[in-house]
Amino acid sequence: MIKNVYTPKVFVVVFLLCLSSCERQFSYLPGGKNKHIHYEITFIDKEKKVNNYKQSYFLKESKKNKSILVRSDGKVIEYQKEPGRLILKDVQYLFPGLVDRPKEKLEFERENIVYEMSLEKNNSWITNDLTTLIMKLGYDRIYRTLLPIDIENKLVSMNETVKIKDKILKNCIKIQGFGETSYNPGPPMDNINITVKKTEWYAPDLGLVKLVREEISDSETMGNVYYEKVINFN
Repeated sequence: MIKNVYTPKVFVVVFLLCLSSCERQFSYLPGGKNKHIHYEITFIDKEKKVNNYKQSYFLKESKKNKSILVRSDGKVIEYQKEPGRLILKDVQYLFPGLVDRPKEKLEFERENIVYEMSLEKNNSWITNDLTTLIMKLGYDRIYRTLLPIDIENKLVSMNETVKIKDKILKNCIKIQGFGETSYNPGPPMDNINITVKKTEWYAPDLGLVKLVREEISDSETMGNVYYEKVINFN
C-alpha cells in the first residue's frame, strides 16, 4: 500500500481555507442597524453579595473594518478589523476625571487583540488587563489591587451556539483567557497569589454577547470575585 504523503499538507490547506472563509463570511464587529447595545451585568463580591446593573453602548461609527462605541460612562472604544484578527485599537474617556481609577490605568486595553482566527494547538495571544480584587483590613484599611496582568488568550471554537433567554445565536466564536500574578500588601500579610480566568463569546454582527470572568486569590482576606456580562435584546 502506497502512503499518501500529501494528505497532511492538503488537510492543513483546507483547514486554513475554512478559517479564511469563516472570517470573510462573518464579521464579529458590532454593526448593522442596531445603534444601541445593552448588557446586563452580574457581579459577586468577596462577601458573596450579588450586584446586578445595566450597561449601554452607543454605536457611534460602523464601517466594514471599523467600529467606534461610546459606553454610558463616557468610555470610547475603537475596534479595527485586520486580516485574520480584530484589534481593540484605541480607548479614551470623555470625562476621565469622573472615572474612579488612576489616570495611568485608564488605557491599558489599547492595542489589545480581541481575537485571532486560528485553532492551531499552540496559537495564543497576550492581552493587557488589570485585577480588580479589593482587600479590606478592619474598617479603614482598603487596598485596591489594580495590578497589571498578562492574560494568555486562545480561540477554542468557531461554531458555538449561544442561548441568551429566548434568542439562539449561531456561528459564535469562543475565547478563553488565563493569567496569574501576585500582590504583597506588606507586613504582617504574606504574598497573595491571584488567578484570572475569563471566557468570551462573540456573535456575527453583534460583537461581544457574553463574558464570564473570575478573579481568584489564595487569601481569605482578599477572597474571590465573579463578573458576568450578557447582552440584553429587550
